[in-house]
Amino acid sequence: MASTTSTKDNLKGEKQSLIERHQSDVTALTSSGSLTDTEVDYSDESSCSSAGSAPKSTESSSWLVQRIKYTISLILLTLCVAVILAGIAATQTPVAQTASRLVALAAMWLLILWLGVLEGGQGSLVGLKPIDKDSYKDSHPIAHKCTLLAHEGDNLNRFIVGRQFLVVLVVFCLNLCCTPTEEEEPSDKSRIPFFPKVIDQVFLESGLAVMIITVILGQLSAEVNATNCMLDFINTPVVHVSTWICLLIEESGLLHSVYLVQWFFALTAKDDSPSSSSNDDQDAVKEEKQAQHGQEFTSFRQAALYWIRVLVSFAFVAYAMVVTFAALMNTQTTMYHTGLPNYASVVIFLCLIGFLGMLEAMQIALFAVVNLPEKALRRHPVAQANCELAFTGNNFQAFLIGRQMFVTFSMFLLARITTTDVDPDISPVTVLGMPPTLQNFFNTGLPGALITTVVASLAWRIIAACFPVEFMASPLVYITIQSCLLVEATGIFSAAWLMADGLKVATGLRNDEEYLGSMGQRGHSHGGHGKAEVDRAPLECSDGSDDSGIEFEEADAVRITGYGATTSQP
Repeated sequence: MASTTSTKDNLKGEKQSLIERHQSDVTALTSSGSLTDTEVDYSDESSCSSAGSAPKSTESSSWLVQRIKYTISLILLTLCVAVILAGIAATQTPVAQTASRLVALAAMWLLILWLGVLEGGQGSLVGLKPIDKDSYKDSHPIAHKCTLLAHEGDNLNRFIVGRQFLVVLVVFCLNLCCTPTEEEEPSDKSRIPFFPKVIDQVFLESGLAVMIITVILGQLSAEVNATNCMLDFINTPVVHVSTWICLLIEESGLLHSVYLVQWFFALTAKDDSPSSSSNDDQDAVKEEKQAQHGQEFTSFRQAALYWIRVLVSFAFVAYAMVVTFAALMNTQTTMYHTGLPNYASVVIFLCLIGFLGMLEAMQIALFAVVNLPEKALRRHPVAQANCELAFTGNNFQAFLIGRQMFVTFSMFLLARITTTDVDPDISPVTVLGMPPTLQNFFNTGLPGALITTVVASLAWRIIAACFPVEFMASPLVYITIQSCLLVEATGIFSAAWLMADGLKVATGLRNDEEYLGSMGQRGHSHGGHGKAEVDRAPLECSDGSDDSGIEFEEADAVRITGYGATTSQP
């Protein structure tokens, strides 16, 4: 209990200090655009419980263990790249079969690079919001354009929503480029040259190889570099164009169905009584939520356009769900066919949505409980135990890394499950008898990406933002945190920090301190090994008056520095 209280007090204290330093910036922003930065130093024993701190006598052994992890991780990464390239060369993936091997190879690397831009770009745009834009206007003109665009009005929240769909879409496209199609006639012979059948099955057919490549090269490496080199990272036209694409996706209304969930919980926050016993702390929390929901549409036209897009988006998601269920029941998707009954595929699909949703929501809930009164958390013993586990020593940083693998793993599996596999030119029976053109559209996986973004990601974040304590009170949260810590402890992703250093040297990225001064001069610290820097956007469950409306704490903007997160024994 003392560990959680101390850590939470440190978090709150540093948060309040940063708010005061940037009060002039914060007061100039609207409620949808305000930003709070919290930096958590997990390598400092003064901010962690003594139980989570490793004794100095183990430093040398820890150094050796880390080097072993780096070596194993690099070997594993090399093996995964080789297996994927061999699979594409053998024309075993859908894109290689329908287009060409060269197209599949080029698309794979371009998608990984773009994913890195999306991951690192988000952290940079969020992290640069409190910084005076004139301080880098001349040295980084493109970065200046990016921040002007992203920080205007509620664009940052809209960018986050649109970017989430793009990330899921990139993962789905990588699945088509790198994961092989199922064998028509199972054979004991490997489908890729120079590798035995067991390597084919474990790494290529299962999708494990592309998952590891995606996490290390497309996500963690970019996030590490974007931590210290925010200005250089987004000082490229690719980030500027990507920011526009994310905003246009949100503006299109494709994802507006998630605002129904937001609207429902906004009404709940307004009308329902607190879930716990009534007291001053609960009333204060409720009043704060209610104050965030007072906005109204400025015109009938704005309201009508907003709700039309919400209903159209809901119709798209509902139809995509119906098609997915029908395809699963008739074995018409790229789902692994292992002899299980068709209804088992439906159960797996629903479980994956719940698992991915929990991973997405846990970030929001963990950050939210830091802001709650201690009495409110004490009434939920399970939630309190989960928070103690998450905030002990280096566990929070390790949890974020392990969670990244599980999120990517879930997205790739959902891509396999929700992508239909019916060739209308060969099979006269399409899913639900849809026209061939529509069937080919569903074969691209785009509807599945929409389902994953809305149903398995954004909706869960809103729920966790509205009821963080209740969410953290689930015993499944404890199991999930332990699983993430276990995955990180294996060191599978340790190569990400080495790859980040290599990419930093190759691309000439320079630390922000060289342009903006020391952390004391600009009120921020972006460097230092062993730190997890948390860029925090507003945590709300509001029914905003504009088209974006979602305001939640974007935990994906957590930026991890240092050579790996070591899970100290609690």
